Amino acid sequence: MIKKRLLSFLGAAAITAALTFAVVSLSPSNGFTSGTIHSGLCYEATGVAPDAIVASVDGNGASADLIAYWTGYNVSYLDSYMQYYTGAAFDWDYTFEDGTSITDYVKSNVLMAVKQHLVLENLAEEYSATLTAEQKAAIEASDQAYIDQYGSEEAFEAELNKLGMRRETYDRVSTSNYLYQNLYQLYNTEGSMLYASDEDLALYAAEKNYITADHILLTTKDTTTGEALSDEEKAEKKALAEEIKQKLDACEGDLTALTALFRELADEYSEDPGRETYPTGYTFTTGAMVPEFEAAAYALAEGAVSEIVESSFGYHILLRLPLDKAAAADAVRETYFTDFFSDRVESAVIATSAEFDKLDPQVLYETIQAAAQVEG
Repeated sequence: MIKKRLLSFLGAAAITAALTFAVVSLSPSNGFTSGTIHSGLCYEATGVAPDAIVASVDGNGASADLIAYWTGYNVSYLDSYMQYYTGAAFDWDYTFEDGTSITDYVKSNVLMAVKQHLVLENLAEEYSATLTAEQKAAIEASDQAYIDQYGSEEAFEAELNKLGMRRETYDRVSTSNYLYQNLYQLYNTEGSMLYASDEDLALYAAEKNYITADHILLTTKDTTTGEALSDEEKAEKKALAEEIKQKLDACEGDLTALTALFRELADEYSEDPGRETYPTGYTFTTGAMVPEFEAAAYALAEGAVSEIVESSFGYHILLRLPLDKAAAADAVRETYFTDFFSDRVESAVIATSAEFDKLDPQVLYETIQAAAQVEG
């Protein structure tokens, strides 16, 4: 189905929690048009030409049928979400606890989805990450498969009209994943304008409050069954932790020697199953560790050893280390790019025309649904 294919593009981005963004209403003289096509589902439902440019980000315009597509996507998603989690069908009369109507909520999500779409296209243009010949050929081949399926190009476009969109808008939406892939590839290509070096990533990790700490864990649970140890066994573990702490206290002051001793003792005594994977400690940010561990780690100065800390895992002794830049870079490699994109979306301003206000979400969606039922 065409609809299922389209809904896979930028789907996660379309329904994320709305960011704070500015909306500016502009007149046609500022770059908006009323369009020339006076037919099709979008026009029949709202009186707005599908090729009318009704929204814009930095000069990149969104047509009315692109708005119609994202409206259909968002309402379909919300309908499925509500039925799955509440058992209730989508209700246009629904109002959220904060007083927001479902119609305004849909409009907000649609604006965000369109804004993300336009910013993505703008970034691809800015960084020369536009479609390759191979990607264009893949889109054309996919279109041809649908043309063959429906019997003709006209029949294919008639199916698209049932979604409220023209062929060129369909192809535009189909480029989204490719553009994002191209930008991400540039981000990982050394020497490109988008490339982030390990040093860049380490600085970013520090801004996001990443730290590095090693620890020695003496577990108070049976490592086989997971059951709590007896009070006597716990007391033995606590006594051992105190012995280890005394050895470390005697070495404080020389970070190199302290680190070497700490690792030696950790290799000998620590019962942390993650030590084999992280032999030199953990690099993390807030929310990643159990609360007791996190609080103790952030309270330490670099080169300092904690007191014995008890958590649900057992007794910990922590050593705060300088930030491991390589580990930090690896930890934020994915989030750096997504934050870069999110920041560009957040800072962008989406402008809308008077025609945009005529694109009533309920009317659009119910018209699309009616067209689908006629098809069935």
